[in-house]
This record gives sequence, structure tokens and C-alpha cells, in this order.
Amino acid sequence: MSTAEASASATPVITGSSQSSDQGAGLAAIGGNVTAVWRGWWTWSPGNGTWNLQVAWNVIGVDSTVVITASETDGNGNRFVGDAAFQVSSIAAANGVATFKINIGWGSPLPMRTGVVVFN
Repeated sequence: MSTAEASASATPVITGSSQSSDQGAGLAAIGGNVTAVWRGWWTWSPGNGTWNLQVAWNVIGVDSTVVITASETDGNGNRFVGDAAFQVSSIAAANGVATFKINIGWGSPLPMRTGVVVFN
């Protein structure tokens, strides 16, 4: 697997969006089709490589949209961006659980914290 490296290319810009440039166009009242939003975090024992992990949380359902972020933590549990790549992918929601793939691109185990946002 290769990783993307920074290059001398131009700064990325937005080329498309699901949102209209007219903020009021076609939008529902505040809340839209979202009835609840939940946010939480989990810390994990050190690891590296690629793993399928799960977060059990009773607010997650089969129709939930789940967003997961991951970052390295220091000895005090503070998140930071270091040299290791933390990649989250393949998030699948089920009743009471979200399964996701994490790839920690480092030669030795690193501690991490995941942030989870659930939209219902």
C-alpha cells in the first residue's frame, strides 16, 4: 500500500458539493432529516497495522450515519498529529455497534483515540 506524499501541486479547492450555493435552496427546517446527533470518544491500547475494530454504543442503529476520526495520543491522552498515518475506512453501522477499519502506518504500536459522531 502506498501513501500520498505532499507535493508541489496547487492547494486543493472544492470542486463539488451536495449543498447548494444558495443556503436556503431546498433545505428543510433546522434539523432536516436528522432527529438526534451524538458525539463520544474512545481511547485504545497501542496498536499498528490494519485492524477491524468495533465501537459498541446503544445510540447507533442500522440507518445511522457514523463518522469516526482517529489520532495518536501522548502519555496524557492528548491527541496530536505525529509522523504516523492514522486512516479510518469502511465504517458500517448496525444495531448498537459500528465496525470500522483502522490502519496505523507505523513500525511499532501507538496509542490512539477515536472520535465518533452519530447522526440519526
